[in-house]
Amino acid sequence: MDFLSFGEILFDVFNSEAKLGGAPLNVASHMKKLGLDGLIISSVGSDELGKRALDEIVHNGLSTEGIKLSSFPTGRADITLVNNNADYTFNSPCAWDDITLETTLPESVSIIYFGSLVQREKTSRETLRKILSTVKAKYIFFDVNIRKHFYTDEILKQGLEDANILKVNDEEIGLILNISGSKDIRDLMDKYSLEMVLLTLGKDGSTIYTRDSEYHMDSHAVKLVDTVGAGDSLSAGFLSTLLKTGDAKMAIKVGATLADYVCSQRGAIPEYSEELKEKLRELKINL
Repeated sequence: MDFLSFGEILFDVFNSEAKLGGAPLNVASHMKKLGLDGLIISSVGSDELGKRALDEIVHNGLSTEGIKLSSFPTGRADITLVNNNADYTFNSPCAWDDITLETTLPESVSIIYFGSLVQREKTSRETLRKILSTVKAKYIFFDVNIRKHFYTDEILKQGLEDANILKVNDEEIGLILNISGSKDIRDLMDKYSLEMVLLTLGKDGSTIYTRDSEYHMDSHAVKLVDTVGAGDSLSAGFLSTLLKTGDAKMAIKVGATLADYVCSQRGAIPEYSEELKEKLRELKINL
C-alpha cells in the first residue's frame, strides 16, 4: 500500500451546490488518479450526504473500508468566496470528529498524510496517535490547515514532531515559526528534523525547501474559477511524484501543474482533462 490519508471527509457547499471534499480525501483522490494505491481513514454520517459521499468515493476509485459510519452528521463546510478566496463555516460536532479504526492497519506504507483540522476533537486525535505509533512510513506529511479556532499550539507542535514533511501556506508560516521559537524555515527544519517544507504562496506559486536546496515554482496564468482544493492537489502531485522519482524539484513542478488546473475548475476533485493528462505525461508522470 502506498498511502494512508487520515482526516475529514466533508461536503464543500457553494450556495445550494454540494461538492465532496475535505483535504485528506482530496489528497487521496488525486494520489489515486496519479497512480498510487491507498486508503482514506475517516468517518461519515448515516445520512443522505454520507451515502452520497461513499458512492462518490467508490466512483473515484478509492476503497471505503477505512471509513466509519457515525451517529454524527456528515461533515460540511459552507463556503463563501471573498475575492476568489474561500472562507469556510464547519458544522460541529460532525462525523469526522468521531473517527475510529474500522479496518486492520498495514505495518508500513510509503506515505502517511494528516492535517491539523481533524484533531479538533479527542476521538479523532487519539485515532491519529494510534496510526502514527503503529504504522511505519517513509514520508509523514503534516498539512497545517488553520481554520477558525480549530487548533492549539500543542496540536501544531505535535504535528511538527511527528512529520518529516511539513506543508504550510504564507499566512500560516508566521504562526508556526512563532509557536516553535524558530527564526526562519531552516531553523524550523533543524529543530524538528524535517526533511522538507512545502510553502504555498497563493498566486505567487510555491517553494519546496529540502535539507540542501530550495526550488520555487511560479503559478501559471489560468482562468480562475475557485481556489478550493488547489493546495490539496499540489500536495498530492508533490507526494506522488516524490514517491515515484525521489526528485523534489520534479515533484513541486507536477504539484504546481495540477494545482493550476484545479484552480481553473469548480470543486476540489475535478475530472482530469486530456490536456492535463498530456501535460503530466510530458513530465513523465504515468497515470
